[in-house]
Amino acid sequence: MSRDRDSGRDSTDRAALAGLLAEIRDRVLDAARLRPGHHVLDLGAGTGLLTHTAARTVAPTGQVIALDMSATALTHLDTNAFRIHPVAGDASRLPIATATIDRVVTRSVLIYLPDLPAALGEIARVLRPAGMLSVFEPINARRHHDAHLDGLTAAEIEAIDELRSRSSPTAGPMMAFDVAPMTTAVLRAGFTAPTLHQTTVTDRLTSHAQVDAYLRRRPHPGADSPIDQVTHHLGADTAARYNTAWHHALDQATDPGGITFTTPVLYLTSRLPHH
Repeated sequence: MSRDRDSGRDSTDRAALAGLLAEIRDRVLDAARLRPGHHVLDLGAGTGLLTHTAARTVAPTGQVIALDMSATALTHLDTNAFRIHPVAGDASRLPIATATIDRVVTRSVLIYLPDLPAALGEIARVLRPAGMLSVFEPINARRHHDAHLDGLTAAEIEAIDELRSRSSPTAGPMMAFDVAPMTTAVLRAGFTAPTLHQTTVTDRLTSHAQVDAYLRRRPHPGADSPIDQVTHHLGADTAARYNTAWHHALDQATDPGGITFTTPVLYLTSRLPHH
């Protein structure tokens, strides 16, 4: 599960994804306890999933700083209707004054950062005393599926699985992310003991068109598609058998819902102490 899996989806897929994103948005923002007048940082705002709802909630006197490394993504924000301030910047060096933010919200961002403790230290720096952090992150290292990939050896499947950890510069941090290191980093940054809620989200491949789209879609920013990863590292023959195995797995699936992917996810909230 990542921020960059929309291309190649059919209308049913997109509707399901929209519903999931709305649920994530609402849970992150509800946990942040936003109030009118709050100054909010949306870290890794992208095109504004959290930004726009947060801005409506803190209106009329509050504001949202929408920070993202992609200046292009920030051009999609509606800065006319609300007090939204787009800022292109790096989470490890926030271009924001110390102790000026009431709430930091973020979704599927921290997993990609090469130095999570540094980023959490920066978040703690910009928050006011008793300021709150509200986070959603998928735990992609524990993502799994129920497809039986016949025609591939156990060694080949293991090699393909290992490709995920080196598929892009951000894959290493993403695959290392889990609840324990995140909790440790939050505490070391000076936050109080976090509130954790762990659950799972599922998505399914129910047609051969969806299987093709999955195999040819980038799993996260900067990565090759699964079929390209296998082709580049294990050869065209293995890639062809990998492709066939997925389609055969769909045909043989006993679940009427097709092939199911299950991703553990983490919702975390924590405050800075009162000074």
